[in-house]
Amino acid sequence: MEQRVSRRSWYSSAGAERRPRLLVEDGRPALEISDFGAFRDAGFDVAFCSGPGVIPGSCPLLRGAECEVAAQADVVLHGLGPDSGVAAAIRWWYPELPVVVKGGPDVPACCSVRGQVEAVRRALQDTARNEARPSGQPDQGQPDQGQPDQGSQITKTARS
Repeated sequence: MEQRVSRRSWYSSAGAERRPRLLVEDGRPALEISDFGAFRDAGFDVAFCSGPGVIPGSCPLLRGAECEVAAQADVVLHGLGPDSGVAAAIRWWYPELPVVVKGGPDVPACCSVRGQVEAVRRALQDTARNEARPSGQPDQGQPDQGQPDQGSQITKTARS
């Protein structure tokens, strides 16, 4: 598993100048060297994770631990296969974190980079609208986040 994070922008304290943090998860080797310029130009700070590959234990979420990078993200663009269990684990650990799945209804597999940027923006806007809604009102159109697909294999450890 490889993670690439701009320490200066990703871990800076929150403030008026902070840009939304996008975690891109994808196992394709070409993305390991991408600068994600289109997302940066669209106003995002970007971190990248290649996912666990063939070693599920290399992903802290699949080991039952927090992921430092996901914990700091405002939105995730998930391009790992559904069999990885990572998207489900993110939704379990961070239920408020929007996860946009490539190849899903919001981002078709053949979606352009521009379309991906727009899908990520929509996810952030939807989250902001849901947070602004008075408590007690139903969450319209949001799927049940539930437990990860591999819930029997994932156990949360103490969060600090």
